[in-house]
Amino acid sequence: MTAEQRPDKLNPWQEKAMAVPESFDLFLGGGRGGGKTFLLAALYLRHCEQHGDKARCLVVRKSFPGLMDIEGEFRAYFSSVYGSALRFDGQRHRFTLPGGSTIQLDQLEREADFEKYQGKSFSHIATDEAGQFASPALVDRLRSSLRAPLGVPVRFIVLGNPGGCGHHWLARRYALEASWKPYRCPGTGADFVTISSTYLDNEFIDRDKYAQNLAASCSIDPELARAWLEGDWSVLRGAYFASVIDEKRNMIEPWSALPSSCLPMPGSHGYDFLMKQIDRWRFFLASDFGVSAPSVTYLCAESPGAEGPDGFFYPKNSIILVDECALVHPDDDNLGLGLTVPDQADLIKSMCSQWGARPDGVIDDAAFNKTGSQSGSIAEEFGKSGVHFSRARKGGRLAGWERMRILLSDAGKPDKPGLYISRRCRYWWQTVPSLPRDPRRPEDVDSSAPDHAADACRYGCPGHHSTEMKSIRLGGI
Repeated sequence: MTAEQRPDKLNPWQEKAMAVPESFDLFLGGGRGGGKTFLLAALYLRHCEQHGDKARCLVVRKSFPGLMDIEGEFRAYFSSVYGSALRFDGQRHRFTLPGGSTIQLDQLEREADFEKYQGKSFSHIATDEAGQFASPALVDRLRSSLRAPLGVPVRFIVLGNPGGCGHHWLARRYALEASWKPYRCPGTGADFVTISSTYLDNEFIDRDKYAQNLAASCSIDPELARAWLEGDWSVLRGAYFASVIDEKRNMIEPWSALPSSCLPMPGSHGYDFLMKQIDRWRFFLASDFGVSAPSVTYLCAESPGAEGPDGFFYPKNSIILVDECALVHPDDDNLGLGLTVPDQADLIKSMCSQWGARPDGVIDDAAFNKTGSQSGSIAEEFGKSGVHFSRARKGGRLAGWERMRILLSDAGKPDKPGLYISRRCRYWWQTVPSLPRDPRRPEDVDSSAPDHAADACRYGCPGHHSTEMKSIRLGGI
């Protein structure tokens, strides 16, 4: 919002957005600087004017400083409309308009914050900077307070920009949908319209100056600046691995079988040579355990410097993620399925059985902590269920990320080991490319984001599993 834009003056895209029927919820996306907050104020103003004291509006943000920003913008906007007739309660962060309608601003950071909405009703609810929420769970729960008297339309509005720990679910639900075309949100079943804008759509700002300042604010992350300026969510820019992941290099088509299945019959030409090659292929599991959080396990192959079943040559010590067992909620990449260890073990064994591989590998060191139960530790409980893990000996988190980045970057080079991920590993491709940096520690991944696939992958990279761990032997060999 800028001082130059009056409430009765809208950008062309804002005018078009005002014409979308209130029966549709809205996702206001794209990039930064388009005037999304100004549009939200205009939408609330119209709703309050039309429905008087029956209109109850709510805006939530995750951070308190962010809440103060929007409070200042709303005060300027509604004061210019109503002057001294506007009432504002600074302690409750609530505006009361002359007709009796209210606009409440509030912080929603954690589960406990939701209790204050129990029993309350709002006709319009907006979540601003939704990308700050790693999971859609809290945002979706707000819908339980979305209700109004008969004849008063209700609407849910989501505002977000590319990047942040919530990029993945915003992109999957809303941002990649075509603008202005209605669709049904897969997570909530609500009818939505996505509206994208960038600073170029805002005639009320100095566009050149704005672009310059935005780029300067991301001087160490130019890809994030590009995402904010262009509003492009499809290429997951500004992420921790953005500069080293390339689908053309790192993604491989699913293997039909592990290399052993490509052997000729015993006694045939080349059998002895290929047997020596197979002896040096290493197959193992790499797992990040979770119950309430996702549990992710990969079947990994370490190349001896040979061709795979796809005919592609994998340099020595390359790591291939062949298959994936991702126990994750279908609409929340940060939520697990709550399965017990025996249930998880059954699914892991089923995956291994399809490939003729033994269910042995490495897991997060924390799985070896004594839990106080009769089973001893999670790793021991897995062992009793037929899945045998060694310690990942993961070492430093940053060192592990750096090794993973090097392998991703070197994929496709004929003389260096790389990291290759099968298209079958959907959860990996769904989450790892978009993982953001930790805002307080840019050299690390933001741990509030869905980093479970990345962690399991990190445990499987050379230097993170014990040299004492035996290779998985294939059935009959």
